[in-house]
This record gives sequence, C-alpha cells and structure tokens, in this order.
Amino acid sequence: MIITLNALNVMTASSLSFLTTTSPSSKQKNKLNQLWGEVEKKQRCIERYQAKLDDFYHDFKASTEKQECAVCRATEKWIHHLLSFIPRKTIKGPQREALYDWIQDELTILESNPFNPVESTALREAFNQSLLALPSNKADVDVMTEDQIEALREEMFMMLGYEIDISCDELMAMMEEPQKFHDYLQSVMAEQKQEEHTAEDDIGWGAENFFSQTNGENYFEPSYHQANDTLYSDKEIIKLYFQLAKQLYLDKETGEDEKSEKSALMQQLSQAKKDKDVAALFILAQQHLPDHEMMMDEGILEPLTMALTEKIGQLNREYQELQHSNDLKSLIWQRFGGCNKAARQKGLREYRAHLQKESQDLLAQCQEIKTVKQIQQRLKQRMELSYFDNPYF
Repeated sequence: MIITLNALNVMTASSLSFLTTTSPSSKQKNKLNQLWGEVEKKQRCIERYQAKLDDFYHDFKASTEKQECAVCRATEKWIHHLLSFIPRKTIKGPQREALYDWIQDELTILESNPFNPVESTALREAFNQSLLALPSNKADVDVMTEDQIEALREEMFMMLGYEIDISCDELMAMMEEPQKFHDYLQSVMAEQKQEEHTAEDDIGWGAENFFSQTNGENYFEPSYHQANDTLYSDKEIIKLYFQLAKQLYLDKETGEDEKSEKSALMQQLSQAKKDKDVAALFILAQQHLPDHEMMMDEGILEPLTMALTEKIGQLNREYQELQHSNDLKSLIWQRFGGCNKAARQKGLREYRAHLQKESQDLLAQCQEIKTVKQIQQRLKQRMELSYFDNPYF
C-alpha cells in the first residue's frame, strides 16, 4: 500500500489516498480519512487561536505598555514616600504595622506587573535598610528589654513574612552591628530561595504513572504505547524522518531569518521524534515534502489509526489548555478580548484612562501627604477598611 503525503494537502474526505498493492477496505480508508481530517481541523483551530492571542498581545503592548510602565514608576515614587515615614517615632503599634503592610502590598503589586521597568529588588533593599536604621535596632544591647526584642522580631516577621530562627542572645549581639544583622537576613533569604528551587527539582511526578493517568483517565494505554512503538519503528516512518531532517537542515540557509525558521522547524521535528508523534511528522511533511510517497503495508494501518486517534485527544487537550491558560497573553485576552473588535478597543481605551488616573493619583498622594498626621489618617482609613473586610482578624 502506498500513502502519498501529497494527498494530505487536500482538505476533503479523500485527504488520504491509497495506491494499492494490497488495498485496505473502504472502512479503513474512511476511518483514516476521517481521523486525519480531524487532526488537521484541530491543528488549524489551535494555530488560529494562538495567532489571535499573539496579535492581541502585540496590540496591547503597542497601545498600553507605556501607561503600565507609568503606573510602575509612580508606584516606585509612592513606595519611597512611604519609606520616608518609617523613622517617625510617633507612628506606633498597629499604625506602624499598617504602614509596613502598605509598603509590602505596594511592592507586591509592583513586582507582579509583567511590564514593570522598576528594579524592585533595590526597593526591597531600601525597605530593609529603613527597618535596620530604626532607633530600636540601634539600641544598646545592655538596655534592650524582652518586649523590645519581641517587637523587633515582629518587625522582622512583617518584613520577611516568616520568623527568624535565632536566639534572643544572638539577636541582641547582632544589634551591636546592624550591618551584620543585614548580612544575616540576606543569607537567610538566599537560602530560602535555594530551598524553593531544590524542592521544585525534587518533586516526584509518579514516574511510570505520570504519562499513563491524568485526572483518573488513561490517555496512554499500554496497547497505545506498543502500537506507537511499532508504527515509529516502521522503515517508511524512519525514512520520512530523515528526509525531513535533510530538507530542514540548518546549514543550507544563508539568511538569518531563514536559519531561525529552520531552527524552529528542526526543534519541532526533534520533539516529534522524541514523542513518537507520527501525526506531527505528517504535518511537517505535507508542508515541506509535498511529493514524498510512503509505502506502508497493511499491518501498519491499525497503529496509524491509534496514533491519529491519540493525536486528536492530545490536540483537544492543548486547545482547552490554551483557552484556560494563565500565561500573560491568555490573561490579557481573557480580560479584554472576549468581545467584538469595537468593544475590545473601547475596553482598552478605558483601561488606559484608568492607568493614567492611577498614575496621577499616586503622584498626587506624594505631594499631598507630607506630615505624620496626614499619613496617620490614611493608615487609620486602611485599618478600618481592613477590619470591615476581615472583621475576625
């Protein structure tokens, strides 16, 4: 049996044609044609949706990134302004905690903005230095009371988000030289980050079961693995792979754009080989080897049918994941893209106006709030709002 990949370009019921030496049944023909048509349909849906996300993200950046950056710059100024109130001794107790929380909130908002041009690490360092410069942190260790030590621990907890694991004596000794305490905090934070990375690397994925079960469903049955191995070891599939590798060979190109394109295609080919994804090979072949012919005996039909069936399931999952992804492009589309073009443009205009007002408000606050009394009034308002949001905390 001969399957011509040239025929795969035809988006009709005869998208697979057979030149017979041993002719398969019409039922087998129809099944393969139906499956291949579904593969191409799903592939086109994914490509169109991804192109829509890419285009809208490009438009968003071009029209709105400037305003996003302006908000970040204004937030930076506002954080510096809030930091200037940390040394004020008349800000005490719950109000001081509210001030620290406010700074933490603003830092978190700034760091979570994907368009943030501000070096937020330097802002956090300024926050740390402001805390270390407090008079209580420079007190004579001989006169520091237990209450002062516990207050310092609480300040460090609010700053770091976790308790520091050192004794009272060690803490008092560090207070003699704040720089040593600062160095200690930096080492603790670095160690915590390292532990987080190590924990991610050591996650157990269930080895042999990870690819066999997902949410209780067996997407990759043993029979599929066996059939796929049989199909991918077929001499015609191997021949197709090497023909594609030859066609997509990077060094044949002289232009940088062409080399970049070929490099991306070679990565697709390598991934298809790694995944034993025959349908992906066919898709590449129909684009880059339109005249290639494959002679496949009838024993390959069943594995090929199973491979195309699995490919359809895989493409369905990819499409669902793309629609509900948490990556930046998807989130922007989910926020602004669910309408017609006119509504999307209106939504973006309103959002830009909102960003512009937010920037102006932040800068205005820097000018308006000059005294301790004024910041205390704002802190009181934040504490009241926090109480009504969480009356039991």
